Amino acid sequence: MNYRDLIKNWHTKASEEDYFSRFVFEYLAFIAHLRTQLHTGCQTDRQVIQQFKRNEAVKQQYIEKIQSKATLKKDWEHIKRTLDRVRLGNMSRDLLNVEEIEWWNCDHAELNQRTPEDLQKERGVIHSLVDWGSMVEFWHSIRNNLFHGTKDPQSERDQFAVKYGYRTLKELMEILLND
Repeated sequence: MNYRDLIKNWHTKASEEDYFSRFVFEYLAFIAHLRTQLHTGCQTDRQVIQQFKRNEAVKQQYIEKIQSKATLKKDWEHIKRTLDRVRLGNMSRDLLNVEEIEWWNCDHAELNQRTPEDLQKERGVIHSLVDWGSMVEFWHSIRNNLFHGTKDPQSERDQFAVKYGYRTLKELMEILLND
């Protein structure tokens, strides 16, 4: 078995079970694809994510899919409205204090490369339906909070995050696997 077969198996497995399990398997397929197929020179997942945020070809395909597929567009509109009310934050370090996600609004390789405009933007929200960097950070942030043990299957907010994280990431994986 090669990586591509394993990635496809995880993507298939993600269509089963509850949304927490679906998101985990879809995210595994996603990050494995990025690390083994697209951005092989990166050392860390953060480097892979930052490089992927700058992948204009995939960004364009995904934004076009949002515009052409009504259910995907509706999902992102719902995510945007929800995060406009209560921003997404980092809970993986301290369960009692939600931190701003420092890499939100940063598509650069390093945090110190952020522009004044980047620093002024609100973090933890989707600014528009073409805000690719925040979409990628949305999936990665859900992963961080989930994998570091701060997602509760009884929490309505956490159910929202994994459900819509899975549904929107699944659409991206279909693009990546069809290339």
